[in-house]
Amino acid sequence: MKINKTWRIAAPLLMVSALVLSGCSANSTTAADEGSKTPGAIVLSNSFIGNAWRQTMVDDANKSADEAKASGDVVDFSVVNSNNDVAEQISQMNALILKKPKVILILAASPTALNGVIQTACDAGIKVVAFDATVTAPCAYNMAPDWVAFGEETMQVVVDRLGGKGNVILVHGVDGTDVDLGMSKGWSNVIAANPGIKVVGEVSGNWDDATTQTNVGGLLATAPKVDGVMSYVSAYGAIQAFVAAKRPVPVVYGSNQGTFLKWWAAEKIANGYDTESAMEGPAISQAAFWIGVNLANGKDYPKTLVYPTFKITNENLDELAAATAPDAFADHVWTKESVDAQWPAN
Repeated sequence: MKINKTWRIAAPLLMVSALVLSGCSANSTTAADEGSKTPGAIVLSNSFIGNAWRQTMVDDANKSADEAKASGDVVDFSVVNSNNDVAEQISQMNALILKKPKVILILAASPTALNGVIQTACDAGIKVVAFDATVTAPCAYNMAPDWVAFGEETMQVVVDRLGGKGNVILVHGVDGTDVDLGMSKGWSNVIAANPGIKVVGEVSGNWDDATTQTNVGGLLATAPKVDGVMSYVSAYGAIQAFVAAKRPVPVVYGSNQGTFLKWWAAEKIANGYDTESAMEGPAISQAAFWIGVNLANGKDYPKTLVYPTFKITNENLDELAAATAPDAFADHVWTKESVDAQWPAN
């Protein structure tokens, strides 16, 4: 598989708290006015906005939408957020369908619970692109890493760093999402194959540093010696829990956020700290957006589009840590041209 080699630093521009956000200019038309016209409107149904990754994801999508509107590829782009509430996301999807956009991008709260409303959208002639968290609706296009395989790969890194033996804590993400379900399965597969690894605690971190720090800190009050932590996105929160508890920081699988990268780079110099970090960064929304643009303009794709993760090791850490602001992510950057090169249309 080809992998886009360009990277950049992605940062959240603001805390997105409103239910409806728009990437439109002041004189742009609404999806209801223009949705049935070529090139048409694209909308994003986002299940959760409560962490830096999701905020940056929305910002990235809006940046690509601004480019697409300037080039005439789309007439409108808007975003709705559903607070990780499946019923609310279904209701919002039904409202979006009535506006008749050309494409709905969806980051779904569940891999199955939205299948009915997704099918309704498809029956109305709307293309649906699920990204990050895949769905099982047959008519939808899915863009994501293989989450089970990615969970296995990242858990194996921790197991190898521990020499196949030790106590670990698992930090899960947003409950019920395809991402968390897949990664958890991958972690479990590797743990089952390595009987020397003992899980001494599991928490939900919502892929958020503050939540992770609080919940891991609660575990540490009574946990035995911890040798490793398997987390995703919120590694820095896990580290801060150990620091606050005055415990040695174990092997923590990383995140590509600047807070973690800068901590890791400093610890590598000071103490030889060795780990790895890999993520599907928030710029996946840009890739999904440009796929949506192409679908809206008559192109087609396979239903499954495998997304490349962005890996950081000791070898490329220093450059990325220096360039990444604390609240930013080292990530791919996707343009229409790079998306076309990575995923040629049928």
